[in-house]
Amino acid sequence: MMIGFVRKLIVIFTLTFASTYANAIEVVKYIANNSGVAEDYYLEVLETALKITEPKYGAYRIDFTHEQLSSERKHDLLIAGERLNIDRIVSFHQPTGRRSALLYINVPLLRGFMGYRIALIRSQSQARFDQVNNLNDLKKISLGLGKGWEGYIYKENGFTVNEPLTFDSLLKMLAGKRYDFVPLSVIEIEDTYDIDPEPIDKLVPEQHLLIHTELPNYFYVSPQVPILAERLTLGLKTMQENGSLNKIFEKHFSARLKRLDLKHRKIIEVPNSQDDGSLKFLEFNALEKY
Repeated sequence: MMIGFVRKLIVIFTLTFASTYANAIEVVKYIANNSGVAEDYYLEVLETALKITEPKYGAYRIDFTHEQLSSERKHDLLIAGERLNIDRIVSFHQPTGRRSALLYINVPLLRGFMGYRIALIRSQSQARFDQVNNLNDLKKISLGLGKGWEGYIYKENGFTVNEPLTFDSLLKMLAGKRYDFVPLSVIEIEDTYDIDPEPIDKLVPEQHLLIHTELPNYFYVSPQVPILAERLTLGLKTMQENGSLNKIFEKHFSARLKRLDLKHRKIIEVPNSQDDGSLKFLEFNALEKY
């Protein structure tokens, strides 16, 4: 008799929990450092993943803001989960270390194209880059990357790397000749960049080279909201399987990549010691299409 009563309580509790869970509004908090085509892409991917999983997980709201934050500050906010509970991080997943507390969504967001870089340079520097034909030539030229980005890759390959805290200061220092280039991904190199807040007319994409390292980009979720990580894993894997993730990528980046004429640039390979081989199996890494 008691066993039957307990079973009924369990069923009632389960149904009540499921009903509450399905009707709760999931607040997704995302902070972007900059505006641009890439942020529009991430937001559409995020929105689609949440929409696909709405029947199971219920309603949602995306709180999206722009703010210049260092990678370290964003990491701290992501751990706390109050102002920020999802971010995108450029790196192979590491099961140990500082990021191990974050919840990792194992779906590459950019087909490996985050690792294809074009140098942002001062317009008068093009002649110098025309003389670069290999990795050793490129290592002789100083570069800048945001602090907390993938500077470790360039350092372990012998580059001189400067790492200012914010994207704005990164551009100011390039314009001010503190270093000679910033390797930006092919998905963002055509964005419009401003300094205080005037457009920069003397910083331009380099015309000759394509710098490549194996480098994925993943969503990471705050440990404070494991249900959000579960939901996004389901949503993104569904998008990967039904082709909608690829369609959104093409919508946002296909024309841009074709304009850059990637297949006719000289590729400079920069090895990444953290490369786990996972991107090599993605069929869309090939450049022939662009």
